[in-house]
Amino acid sequence: MSKKPTKARPNKAKSLIAQPLFRCRQEQPGKGKGSYRREAFQSRDWEASYFLAA
Repeated sequence: MSKKPTKARPNKAKSLIAQPLFRCRQEQPGKGKGSYRREAFQSRDWEASYFLAA
């Protein structure tokens, strides 16, 4: 029995780290410095919020 040539496989650890699960990401704070979210104030349904405020 002769050995079959093996294909070069990527390193298992490198492939795990490359997954999106292990990517660095910062959590946005709920309150305080850096918590301002611009999208929250540009609501598409502005009419409903206008009538609720009035």
